[in-house]
Amino acid sequence: MVRVSSKVRAGLIVGAMCAYMAPTAFAQDTNVNEQAYHVLLQEIADKKISIAQQQVFVAGAKTQIADLSAQLEGLDDIKVGVAPMIDKMVAAIGREIAADLPFKKDERLARYNRLKNLVADDKASVGEKYRNALNVYKIEVNYGQSLEAYKGNHPKTPTIREGDDRFEKEDDGSIKISKKTGQPVEAFDGDYLRYGRAALVYVNADGSDPLRYDLETGDWVALKGAGADVRRAIRISYGEVAPGVVMAPVVQMP
Repeated sequence: MVRVSSKVRAGLIVGAMCAYMAPTAFAQDTNVNEQAYHVLLQEIADKKISIAQQQVFVAGAKTQIADLSAQLEGLDDIKVGVAPMIDKMVAAIGREIAADLPFKKDERLARYNRLKNLVADDKASVGEKYRNALNVYKIEVNYGQSLEAYKGNHPKTPTIREGDDRFEKEDDGSIKISKKTGQPVEAFDGDYLRYGRAALVYVNADGSDPLRYDLETGDWVALKGAGADVRRAIRISYGEVAPGVVMAPVVQMP
């Protein structure tokens, strides 16, 4: 029987433990490396997808650039065609205002003159000129599709007011102040009423002396037998009564 010292036995035990632990540590290292490898593969796949998406984006951007370049090349031709059209629009607006019923003439002429000055300005872009011309054109067209009442002085014998007489008064004699603007409320002789572009009438504040503008003669003529209809239409336009059907005095009433 061979005797083994305690020191030798301890060395054998340690050696055996090392021999047992070595495969386990190797397996752990293998798992770590395998995980890192899979992570790297995933990163490479993600990069490939990102690069492919960027290539698609770049291709789309190149197409857009090509389209814009083609449009820019034809811009001069567009300007050549649009400028005369704008001039025709402005001329048509001017003719319409001159031949139309004389409603809000000062306001419309001021807007028209601003447009003319803009179109004549060489520094203004074609796009800006076109947008403004189209806006004024739409405003003029919409006049034919609405019922509108507004205050004003008598078209033939306007009252000449001096001092405080040109403002409306409260019951105590003080000047009436608008709650909306905070400014004195100007007094007028009566109200104008526009039935689209079919008719333009005037009536005094007390409902007397109704007049109709005659396009053929270019003058204001007495309007007989329609005073009640006119006053009702004015109240509808101001929102004082519910909307309803109104009769427009397009011809002289007997």
